[in-house]
Amino acid sequence: MNVLLSAYACNPAHGGEDGFGFNWTWQTARHGHRVWCITNPDGRDGIEPFMAEHARELPPEQLQFVYVKVPGWVQYLHRWQFGVYLHYLVWQYLAWRKARVLSRTVDFDYVHHATYGSLQMGSWMWRLGKPLVFGPVGGAQRAPTAFHRYIPDWFKSETMRNVVGWLLMTFDPNVRQTLRHATTVLATNSETADLARHLGANRVDLFLDSGLPQEFFPESFPERKPAPVLRLLWLGRLFPRKGLLLALDALTRVNPAVPFHFTIIGDGPQGAELPGWLAEHGLTERVTWRGAVAWSEVRAAFLSHDAFLFGSLRDSFASQFLEAMATGLPVITLDHQGAHDFIPAAAGIKVPVTTPEATALALAQAVEWCHHHPIELREMGRAGYEFALTQTWQARTGRLLQLITPLLPRRSESEVSEALDEDFAGSHPNLARA
Repeated sequence: MNVLLSAYACNPAHGGEDGFGFNWTWQTARHGHRVWCITNPDGRDGIEPFMAEHARELPPEQLQFVYVKVPGWVQYLHRWQFGVYLHYLVWQYLAWRKARVLSRTVDFDYVHHATYGSLQMGSWMWRLGKPLVFGPVGGAQRAPTAFHRYIPDWFKSETMRNVVGWLLMTFDPNVRQTLRHATTVLATNSETADLARHLGANRVDLFLDSGLPQEFFPESFPERKPAPVLRLLWLGRLFPRKGLLLALDALTRVNPAVPFHFTIIGDGPQGAELPGWLAEHGLTERVTWRGAVAWSEVRAAFLSHDAFLFGSLRDSFASQFLEAMATGLPVITLDHQGAHDFIPAAAGIKVPVTTPEATALALAQAVEWCHHHPIELREMGRAGYEFALTQTWQARTGRLLQLITPLLPRRSESEVSEALDEDFAGSHPNLARA
């Protein structure tokens, strides 16, 4: 098939949305389809070295990147938060114009809007009149209001986000048009799936946004010997919504007779405040903050701990969960949003989100349980490992293709022949003219 992929964020050298965009692109081509990826030039520095290194893995015509730039004044405004939204909206419009030109010479079987994965920002690609895969997208998940004390800048990070999202969904017709024209909307959590249906989506599928490269996995399930001190790991950017303050509150409630050590990996806006928080919670001697570390050290940390304690208050999912499970690490988290939908019950302990006190206490009790049940903890790790093995990028892309292929209109033999001729002419204009 001919696939047009819209990936504003696309860079194999980065994680997050950049990694998502590139992996959907690369793996779709690896599955034998011809892919045109329209993306932002910011990712070129990562894309071109990768393509040069892996040039033998795909024929040159199998995957083409089309870089779309925004005007200089839009690029200049990108340094401010408002400019970030503007940059993406302008880029989407220009990407659609470029896609419209491409579609005159290439008969695309479907269009995949991959990144950004935001329901509220919609996509311009529905205007091409081709079958559209929109997602995976999140955006409807919200931090529980009762937990505002764990998010110090609640108004800025939560209230304003919710207001902007409401404005976009209420006054930007592009959002509803995207959902109504999409062949399927891939939602990363139930909250987003429900909102997409409410706004008029014809078909919505719960679909995980994360995947892992095959080489990330250990050769076999990593066995961990029980240690006298329970080794807990937290990994993520130090943003308020990631719930680090909730985790620290929970650890203060752990029975003093339970020995544990908590390692924090990551940096971010809350980094300057973290040492003070550790002192305030009386955890300075039981917590190690390593800051941002190299990826090889992150993987080593997953392998050298006993459980992954990460309770984000607002997240579509969190790729850290898959990484933890891939290294056989049991998960302690909150039972909401993407974690509720995708983490297998046997792979960890998912704590109900009720009141701050009850939830923090339940997290503490989960830590105590892990210390007292090393055999069961190992089995949790194995369940997560087996689940993660099914979530490689290759497998996830195959699942997407299995989902979308039956939804596409069938072509007659003459239409297929004409499409091949048009594709050849578009890719080889000089030969076509001859």
